[in-house]
Amino acid sequence: MSVRTIRQALEWAWRYLDGAGVEEPRRAASALLAHVLRRDVLYLLTRPETPLSESEWETFTHALERRARGEPLQYITGHQEFFGLDFLVTPDVLIPRPETELIVEAVLERATEADRLLVDVGTGSGCLAVTLAVHLPQARVLALDISEAALAVARRNAERHGVRERIEFLVSDLFSALEGMPDPPQADFIVANPPYISESEFPTLPREVRDYEPRCALVAGPDAADVHRRLFAHSPRFLRPGGYLICEMGYGQYPSLREHLEATPWEVVEVKRDLQGIERTLVLRRRS
Repeated sequence: MSVRTIRQALEWAWRYLDGAGVEEPRRAASALLAHVLRRDVLYLLTRPETPLSESEWETFTHALERRARGEPLQYITGHQEFFGLDFLVTPDVLIPRPETELIVEAVLERATEADRLLVDVGTGSGCLAVTLAVHLPQARVLALDISEAALAVARRNAERHGVRERIEFLVSDLFSALEGMPDPPQADFIVANPPYISESEFPTLPREVRDYEPRCALVAGPDAADVHRRLFAHSPRFLRPGGYLICEMGYGQYPSLREHLEATPWEVVEVKRDLQGIERTLVLRRRS
C-alpha cells in the first residue's frame, strides 16, 4: 500500500461516499476517520499530512464500506450525542435524535425539587432516563422496555454517566411490569418516544432507518397511533393527579391524536415544535 496521509484518505473517502449516495459524505468521512484514529475532527484538520498505517487504512475502508451500504454512522462508531451527553448505541436501540431532546426540555421546564419519580416508557438507549437522572439528581427513574437487549445498552449508559443507582430497569410492554404491583408507582412525569410509524409506512422509510434500526422501536402497528392510544389509556393509573405525560409524535399526527384525547383525563398543556416547525412533542397533564 502506498502511504496515504489524512488529507489523501479524506479526499478519497469523500468521493467514495458521495458516489454511493451517502448524505453529507464529508462529515461522515471525517467522523469515521476520527473514530478509527481515536482522535477528534480538529486533529484531522490540523494534522492533514500525518500518514495512516496500513491497519488504520484497512479499518477506515471497512468502515466506509459499511456506511456506503447504508449502515448508520452511529452504529459504526457506537456513539451518539444527546443533550450534551455521549451515549453508546448498538443496532438493538433506536439512535437518539435531536428532536427527542424536546422531551427533556419539557420536563426540566416543569420539574421541581418535590418531583421524585419519573417513568421512561420504551427507554431504548436510555437517553431520556439517563439525561433526566443527570439533570434531576433528587429524582428516581423507572426505565421500561420490551427488549432485554435494549435495557442492557441503557444500563451501560447509566453506569457511564454515574446514575445507575437511581434508575431501575424493567422488561415491560408499556406498563406491564408495573401492573402486577400491589402498590403501583405514582410518577410525577411519564415520558415516552413511542413507535409512531404505521406498517404501511415502514417500507417508505430511508434505508438507514428501515434496514438497520430496530423495527419494534419504529412501527406502532397497522395504525400509527396504536401505541399512543395505549399510552393515553394506561398512563393515568401510574401518574399522580397533576402529573405530566410527555411524548413524541410524528409529522402531522397531532390533529388525530388530539381527537383521541377527548373525554379523557388529559389536558393539553403544550405542543412543542422542532427546528423544522413540526409539531413534535405533546405535553399532557393529568387532571385532578
